[in-house]
Amino acid sequence: MIQLIPVAELRTGMYVHKLEVFWLKHAQVHNDMLLTQQEQIQTIIESGIKEVWIDLDKGVHPERTGPSTPPVLTAVSGRRNLCEEVAQAQAICLNAKGQVMDMFSDARLGKTIDTVSTLPLVDEIGGSISRHPAALLSVVRLKTHDDYTYLHSVAVCALMISLARQLNLDEKLVLRAGTAGLLHDVGKAGIALEILNKPGKLTDDEFRIMKQHPVLGEALLRKSGGDDDLLDVALHHHEKIDGSGYPHGLKGPAISLLSRMAAVCDVYDAVTSDRPYKSGWNPASAMRQMASWNGHFDRKVFYAFVKAVGIYPPGSVVRLASGRIAVVAEPGDDSLLTPKVCVFWSLASNQRTRPEIVDLADRFCWDSISGPEEKSNWGDIDINALWMQPIAC
Repeated sequence: MIQLIPVAELRTGMYVHKLEVFWLKHAQVHNDMLLTQQEQIQTIIESGIKEVWIDLDKGVHPERTGPSTPPVLTAVSGRRNLCEEVAQAQAICLNAKGQVMDMFSDARLGKTIDTVSTLPLVDEIGGSISRHPAALLSVVRLKTHDDYTYLHSVAVCALMISLARQLNLDEKLVLRAGTAGLLHDVGKAGIALEILNKPGKLTDDEFRIMKQHPVLGEALLRKSGGDDDLLDVALHHHEKIDGSGYPHGLKGPAISLLSRMAAVCDVYDAVTSDRPYKSGWNPASAMRQMASWNGHFDRKVFYAFVKAVGIYPPGSVVRLASGRIAVVAEPGDDSLLTPKVCVFWSLASNQRTRPEIVDLADRFCWDSISGPEEKSNWGDIDINALWMQPIAC
């Protein structure tokens, strides 16, 4: 059983299940560890951590002098509201970008990658997804040109975790899915920076070079002693169900489940992200477009992805039945069709309105979504500021 205790009650012999932080970097202090030295406990206390989760089945129990016993939980943490989680999600993304940048830098210098060292980061991302699925997925979409490659890896990691849980995979496989997502594009470290960071559309020759990154990634992970499933995702996340993908033209069941999952997550984040030469697609429109690509994705995996992320993910511009335009601010709790939206335009008066948050799931709400609205029609309005504003703490 997992129990939350104050750090003041820590003693050697206890088994730390989770620290619930990302900033503590120490060789002897991490998640899933047996406390064998007083120095480990002192490091935790000095880091500013107030409480930790311990595993009662793997270590000694707290000593209680009073009659009361704190609640024992079977989950690592409870669900938070979106406002509470966004700030932590932003910090996780900042930390994750730095780690991925270092990983790519090492790869460019010919160094191997310690795939095991990525597990705490993947665990942090998974924890954020557990506390509120939309927070980190929303924050990580706000990429700049300079950090696209790195935050794309973080986004695919988060999407893979969400999708794996929607598919009811066991938690060990969820962790593997997240790790595979984080490492799926590591082969891009072998692509010339002038091609990788080109601000415009690639030429045919440049695209042929870019298409080498799956093979380069597989070779790098193999050299680093990576597990077979990680190598497979790095090599085959651009394969398609109908056999028209690359590099090997695999078809149907010849593509592993994790690679089929990565194919969906990779494309979704790519098409919904702003690039120097084109604006990202409206997330809701991306879902519709991807659904129409016959032969591209495993249909079962794709439908699970829609359920995990939402038909109208945060940031989607939508038209309401009332003749108003809104941007989705937060997914609905009970239905994919009734998110919370921020209304910003009236089609009747053809002018911008004062931003208003509308919960389409409220039983007194008379409005509904008619369908996605093209994001490009509202290029003069800062859409991101509108949908992030309601969840700013």
